[in-house]
Amino acid sequence: GQATMSRDLVEYGIRGDGEPLPLFVRPKGDNSKEFLQQWLAENKEWVQTKMLEHGAVMFRGFDIQSGADFESAVRRIQPDLSDEYRGTSPRTLIPGTKAVFTAADLPWFYPIAQHLEMSQLPAPPRQVFFCCLDAPTAGGETSLCDFRKVYRDLDPEVRDKFEEKGVMYVKNYTRNGKRLTIDPTMLKGWENVFGTTDKTVVEEDCRRNNIDFSWKENDQLKMVNREEAIQHHPETNDPVWFNHIQVFHLAMLKDELFHCSRRTKSLFFFLLGCLLWIINWMAMTLLNHNEFGFFTFYGDGSEVAVGDLRKVEDAIWKNRVFNRWETGDILMIDNFSTSHGRQPWRGKRKVVVSWSPPCPKPKAYSR
Repeated sequence: GQATMSRDLVEYGIRGDGEPLPLFVRPKGDNSKEFLQQWLAENKEWVQTKMLEHGAVMFRGFDIQSGADFESAVRRIQPDLSDEYRGTSPRTLIPGTKAVFTAADLPWFYPIAQHLEMSQLPAPPRQVFFCCLDAPTAGGETSLCDFRKVYRDLDPEVRDKFEEKGVMYVKNYTRNGKRLTIDPTMLKGWENVFGTTDKTVVEEDCRRNNIDFSWKENDQLKMVNREEAIQHHPETNDPVWFNHIQVFHLAMLKDELFHCSRRTKSLFFFLLGCLLWIINWMAMTLLNHNEFGFFTFYGDGSEVAVGDLRKVEDAIWKNRVFNRWETGDILMIDNFSTSHGRQPWRGKRKVVVSWSPPCPKPKAYSR
């Protein structure tokens, strides 16, 4: 009917190299934001199906100029966008919107490893939506990776170990996020994370998310929670590598930079990786791993072998997909199958993000 008819007003297809991630949708004629909003409203089910099938759908060539334009379009697919964020990257609400944030207020040279949004929590968002309001001159890709393929390609011995033990996340927050330290994982204070100075609100939030918490001297907050390392997709039942194990492990930060250096043939990222390797060695040698800004262990509290983490990273990089941003792009991702990351860039870059409400994982941690 109407949806099929309006589907003829756009063209869609995958990349020329046959990579199925993401599916691109482009206008044939009318590229106005009003047309896109109406088209999404009429084709909501089709878009949801394609997100499930491909892992992500990229809308390219439409006239999207602001966070408000992006929010209006995305609400046609997900009317109930969430404004609750419990990740580690600093984020800022975009003026004129209710639930659109800067993607990550971290420096341009800081790569962000592949992750399913908030996969360290018992109820991550089902879908994540990105929009590029200002494309960088070079780099800055929001890389994608199908974590079903990572599960499939991961060394079975490593996979079984994580499946058996699960994952433990440890986070330590200062009051305002500022103190002199050689720990590069100290990103922000708990007041920024929770958007409050009221400890009772923080405690209530931790309880709701099955997070053990304790207050230390100088109002420092320690949070510990355990989750399964693998989930089955809530709709397709496919097994998915579902955790932040390599994202929150200090030893892996320098590896991301070395990967960037190899991919872009950049000496700068190689040298930055070497510098981080020295800081990393000092921190891992001198500091208690339980006191880092964030760190990961097996679910039983034992240290994860760095060799195992490398195998995880290899499976991720093998399946990682890079697409350059164009201004006005909207990327819709199935967050229960497909991870995202961020590459360093040059020039200006403004990418904003929204996400759907919390969706309880199919399998809760029960050990």
